[in-house]
Amino acid sequence: MNKWMKVMPVAVAAFGLWACGDEAMTSAAQCTTKECLEQVGQSAGIISGGESSSSSYAENSVESSSDDGSGSQGPDSSADAQSPTSSSDVAISSGASSSSVAGPVLSSSSEALLESSSNAVSSSSRGHHHSSSSAAKPEVSSSSESTPPTPVNEFVEDHRSECQIGNIPSSVNNAKLPDPFMGLDGKRISSKADWKCRREEIGAMYEKLMFGTKPRNPEKVEGSYSGGKLTIKVTDKGKSGSFSVKISNAGTKDKPKPAMIGFGGGMMGGCGSLGNATNGLDIAQITFNPDDVAPESGGGMFFQLYNQGQGTIIAWAWGVSRIIDALEKTPEAGIDVKHLAMTGCSRWGKGTLAVGAFDERIALTIPQESGSGGASLWRVGAQVNKQKGKQFVQGLSSAGTEGKWMISSFKNYDGKENTLPFDQHMLVAMVAPRALLILDNAGQEWLGEVPSNYCGQASKEVYDALGATENYTYSQEGGHGHCQLPNGQFDEVKDFMNKFLLGKDAKTGKIDYTKNTQTINFKKSEWIDWETPSLK
Repeated sequence: MNKWMKVMPVAVAAFGLWACGDEAMTSAAQCTTKECLEQVGQSAGIISGGESSSSSYAENSVESSSDDGSGSQGPDSSADAQSPTSSSDVAISSGASSSSVAGPVLSSSSEALLESSSNAVSSSSRGHHHSSSSAAKPEVSSSSESTPPTPVNEFVEDHRSECQIGNIPSSVNNAKLPDPFMGLDGKRISSKADWKCRREEIGAMYEKLMFGTKPRNPEKVEGSYSGGKLTIKVTDKGKSGSFSVKISNAGTKDKPKPAMIGFGGGMMGGCGSLGNATNGLDIAQITFNPDDVAPESGGGMFFQLYNQGQGTIIAWAWGVSRIIDALEKTPEAGIDVKHLAMTGCSRWGKGTLAVGAFDERIALTIPQESGSGGASLWRVGAQVNKQKGKQFVQGLSSAGTEGKWMISSFKNYDGKENTLPFDQHMLVAMVAPRALLILDNAGQEWLGEVPSNYCGQASKEVYDALGATENYTYSQEGGHGHCQLPNGQFDEVKDFMNKFLLGKDAKTGKIDYTKNTQTINFKKSEWIDWETPSLK
């Protein structure tokens, strides 16, 4: 901070330097404004997911053994691909946080959940850089008064720009579920503050190996609202695109309402097939058709802006993030952005989980019947299929190619699930400590009754560690059609929405699969060989 010693004792000039910093010298940890962070990101060349980055994740990794010549990464087909790290490992720099501008307040979805971590500056045991309201600020002298420091905005898409992401292995040798608390540096996290950057590490792993890069911090996001329709225009790297969402039962600028964003536009219905479970709740509904951003048939607005071989799921997640950006800038839409929920069923259940995992502004995530690629364990699904002698549960190769959901090389992990450095309990964990209600259908074999149930139980370990057990419920019930929510799960939906969107008292936090079609016998020791810490 020697540069502050050289600042001329002129209050205005000193304040200008303090607010935006020296572009060549200021670090992200020293920044206290959005503009400063953006300048630091540009000068450091951090990957934002846009076309101007020197390479995508796929270009930095081992050539795929698939026949499509995409060059995206995957496990080596040779027998020696079991090592924890490989020559294709890359040190991934982080992208900047959301481009949206919010007031200097803590996220309503995380303030009460991780109060002790909101003031953390850094984790000495992990070497991550955290910006915080408690970080040291340069003193500005004035003959009359001192300028107060600018509060750090914690209502952001993510904290990737604050974290150093180390080498990500493309292959490991682990038949059990990987430890979500073990960092890429080989050290386990020891505090709630550490979780902020550990979840960013997990996200970077998914982006590199399964979903592709989620572009961050577009140059401009604009919103316009009229007649119950919000139009979102995104400009980035000299290109522009737009799409719209429908809003019903909205509030007003002065009295905004909480809202449920639901995948819609197809047979699944407008709000994720939750049916009458939302009746009587005074919330707005936002219907997002993912085909407007990235249709499974190919093409679409997202890939016109960013063509880096991503899967459609991460493109959908990007689309929802831009909706939130636009809502923040369009108060006349009458939406309380601090109380947003996300839901969807089946393939859109997978998308819902990814949205909640990759955007911390989502207060409540409700994936429904998400199956393979969602809240269902790859390792357990592979074991079930081996025991059945057929593809009883949708396998990795099938899910890895259907709907262009994932990067093309991910299918190469089929039959090698034990080499994945993650499993889906870690994608679920990225939502923690924010509210999460997982709804599963026990009667759909293809969705994986057992691997989904085991994922639900393993994921609870992270919520327990963070002291957020009441924010998590896993519910599995059979006897109903696909994406047709049974009456037995209505109360759980209402309880979560009342508590986390409307601020009412409700009882949440449980594992319930009493109405399953088969006996579930989850043996923790069979799949988990790590201890769940009690993070402080």
